[in-house]
Amino acid sequence: MKWLKENILWITLVALAVVIDESRVYRVNVMVVLVYYIGIRWDTRKAVLWAFIIGLLLDSIALKILGPNILSKGTLIFMAYFFQTGIFNLTSLLNAILCFAFTVADNFIVYYSLTLFDTKPAEIVYAVNITLYQAVINAVIGYFVIRERDE
Repeated sequence: MKWLKENILWITLVALAVVIDESRVYRVNVMVVLVYYIGIRWDTRKAVLWAFIIGLLLDSIALKILGPNILSKGTLIFMAYFFQTGIFNLTSLLNAILCFAFTVADNFIVYYSLTLFDTKPAEIVYAVNITLYQAVINAVIGYFVIRERDE
């Protein structure tokens, strides 16, 4: 029963993040913070499976080729696992910096995958502006991902 409740909670969180990300009013990328949290909190197999599902869902919604979001979310899981198991102590400031860097890496992977294998999604100037805006928003959210009491 606990497993079912936990999965329903995460499915609801992913659906809410998709709705927020796909709204055209706010150009945020909350899914990166969600994938980052999954990567530092869960075991690797379960985290990679959820990252694959999230990436597949985002690729399906975008109606482009399958793969760029799957690749970026899987890469984020492995990078988060590296920082979780490494010599780093995950403080709030490091979480903010990592969420900023992961947002830039995620957008970089998706943008250049689409540029190489499909059509160019936008001009590089607009892509950089949107990426930096999303990275700053995610850094603020990432500051509150793990508090000292959670460690």
